[in-house]
Amino acid sequence: MITVHVPNYGNFESALKAFNRKVRKAQIIEICHKKSHYISPSQKRHRAKLKWRKKMMNS
Repeated sequence: MITVHVPNYGNFESALKAFNRKVRKAQIIEICHKKSHYISPSQKRHRAKLKWRKKMMNS
């Protein structure tokens, strides 16, 4: 669980920035997005294959 104490950062805006930074670093939004929709195993394999091809083309 991510926590940010406002007194440690001085004001609310800097504490909010620190909180957003921690959320991005923990990839919470991406995990929630992935779990919000069902993806069939064949689609997962297909996406993994496309990701691998893209990686190979950039290398």
